[in-house]
This record gives sequence, structure tokens and C-alpha cells, in this order.
Amino acid sequence: MGIFNRKDEQETENLPTTIFLNPTIKLLEGFKDDIGILQPIIRLTKYMRDKFAVSKGDHIVLKKDDRLVKVKVDVSSVSDGIGEVARLNPAARDLLSANIGDEIEVIPPESLILLIDTSGSMGDYISGIMKTEATKDAVKEFIRNKFLMGHDDKIGIISFGQFATVVEKLSNNYERLENRTATLMPNGATAMHEGVSLSIDLLSSPGGAKRIVLLTDGIPTTTGRMSIIALAKKAASKHIVIDTVGVGSPFDFMGYDEGLLRKIAAVTGGTFRRVLDIKELSGQFRELAEGKNYSHLLPEK
Repeated sequence: MGIFNRKDEQETENLPTTIFLNPTIKLLEGFKDDIGILQPIIRLTKYMRDKFAVSKGDHIVLKKDDRLVKVKVDVSSVSDGIGEVARLNPAARDLLSANIGDEIEVIPPESLILLIDTSGSMGDYISGIMKTEATKDAVKEFIRNKFLMGHDDKIGIISFGQFATVVEKLSNNYERLENRTATLMPNGATAMHEGVSLSIDLLSSPGGAKRIVLLTDGIPTTTGRMSIIALAKKAASKHIVIDTVGVGSPFDFMGYDEGLLRKIAAVTGGTFRRVLDIKELSGQFRELAEGKNYSHLLPEK
């Protein structure tokens, strides 16, 4: 049985927590009809469903103290208004040890793009390992970790070499995503601007947490750095975080522009990682899979 065919026996899991503050909701009294429903459910207004980018039938993870519970999303009453509130059925409250009036954390699904450099230089070797092959392994590690986290996050893959190409649209079909990773092949220039622009377009519709993980080993060749920084500012205005990863040394001939990658991350609230040892790339992507930024979902002070 493959990893993506595993079925959890219970809704409560030891799921990894995020590294950022999570939005909170206040629990209202549940509906009487929910008493007999054994599956843990959360009832959210349209306002809250839009905010967390979830629909009826989706799942989100709730956290209270050290308890993490995956619950199914259902609709609530319009009378709940546009406050940061929700209704849990007794089954969900029991699993969380939560009471009416408590505030609990929400870990909604994330929509993210893995933006991968497939320029010709990604066919070069570091310590006997082709950069593209190491990247494929790292992307697979990222996808597998997302699956094991159980947050139903949606992942898309975009490559940029001679052109920017959508390898796979946003999906939580993790097995298909992993299989599509095999199509990444080094070729041509470094169309980073086009890749970032296309990633922003794909993330413009979803609400909730949105992120781009940008990996490159070189400098952009189709536009200057200022146009890419302008795109980063556009991403920030849409609450899209960009984490950047530089492969190899920025001091190598035609190495990546570390200043640019740091700037992109800083503008959008992301992180920058320099990967000198290609064998560490999968570990870096494993850590990136666990990081989400929900700061824009927190109530304004």
C-alpha cells in the first residue's frame, strides 16, 4: 500500500503544528440537531468559510492546548454575523475538551505553489548529484510531508526555464502531484519573472493562507531584478508569502542573486534559505512544508 493510500483510523492525530500564530474563533452553542452526529463537525458562516477558503464538506484542523482535531466543515446560521465565531457539535467539543465560549485555534488549508527553476544550469552537478534530480526528491519530500500533516493543503507546481509552465494546478491529489514531479527537466533560460507572475495568478482566487516556495540556482535572464521585486510587492498586497531557496553558492559563476531572493522573502514575509550542500535540500523542503503564515487572517488590533 502506497503512502497516499493510508487511511487514518481516527480524526484526532498528532499533527505537526505551524510555526506561526493561528487565527482563533470563539465557540457558540451548537445546533440541537448536531447532538446525534458522531463525526466531529464545525459550522461556519459564509464570512468565515470565505476567510479560511473552505467549503461545505472540506476539513480543517482545530487546536486547543496540545490537542489537534480534524473536523468537517458545515454551514452555520446567518444570524452569527461576521464575527470570529463558529459552532462545534458535541463530538468535536469532546475531542478538543472545549466548552461553549472557549477560544480555539484554527489551522485552515493552505494553497501554495512550488515554483521550480528548470533552467539549463539545473542540469549541473553538485557533489556528483544533478541539481534537478535533488530538487525532484525535495519536492516529493515536501508533498509527502503535506500529506502526512493531514491539513488538506492544496499544492500546485510551476516550472520556469525557457518559459514558465504550469506542471500541475492547485490540487490535494498528492499522488498525482508526486508523479508530475518526474516531468521537471532542465532547459534554457531562467524566466523567473514569468514564473512568479504565473504563480500569483494561480493564487489570486483562493482565500486563506497562500504561499509560493521559489527555488532557483541562477539569476533571472528575461527581466531585471526590479521588475521581480515589483511582483513581490504585488504578491504581498494579495497576502501571498514567498519563501525563497538558493541552490549552490551565490558566489559561483552565474550563481543566484542572494540579495534578490532575500528581498523577495522580506517583502512578502517569507524566509530565505541558502542550500550549499545539495544533500540537505530535501530536509529544507521538509521544514518548509510545515511552515504556514496566517498573520493576515488574524483580527486587526
